Parts: sequence; C-alpha cells; structure tokens
Amino acid sequence: MKEVMIWPIYLDADKSLNEGRKISQEYAISEPRIKEIEKAAQKLKYKYTVEEDKSYPGEWYNKSGRIIIETDDSKKEILMNLSNSIKDIREARKNYKPTKKGKKGKK
Repeated sequence: MKEVMIWPIYLDADKSLNEGRKISQEYAISEPRIKEIEKAAQKLKYKYTVEEDKSYPGEWYNKSGRIIIETDDSKKEILMNLSNSIKDIREARKNYKPTKKGKKGKK
C-alpha cells in the first residue's frame, strides 16, 4: 500500500493543467471541496486521512486542505474515481426532494 496525496485543485475543472489540474477537463469538476472529496473517498471505501489546514503549494494563500489515501490504485485511477463519485453525489443532492411531514404538537 502506498499513500497518495490528493489536493482539490487536482480535480478542479476551472484550473488549467499548468495550475495543477491532473485529469482532463471532461472528467474534472467545478470547485471541488475537501468535504466532497472526503465523502467520495468514504463512498469508495478508501482508507484516508484529511488535513483541512493545508495549502496547495501553488496557492499557498488558500487553505483548501488535502486528503491522503492509502491504496494500491494509481493516482490517475483515484482521481477519476473521486471525480465520478463527486459527480454522483452532486447529482443525487440536486435531485433530492424532501418529503413534507405534518407537524405534530406535544400532547
């Protein structure tokens, strides 16, 4: 098992490859957040550690956080899995319609 460090910028569709994006724009997502990446890692059953107070070196002024994943998968594979999982989570959240329940008073 190896540790793979994942920064949100690696998945960010709004960033160029020179700015730090690691996957093609087609698969990238807009404005990924560390909490979303953590939820995706949970969903994918990765063993991980979150460090929310860290800053990507190219954007030292922005504490975006990072996640360290322990796996045998390649970095590219992890990034693709996380990106697809975040897309699924966002889609599910967008389509979620809470059911209305009547208020019950205390008796």
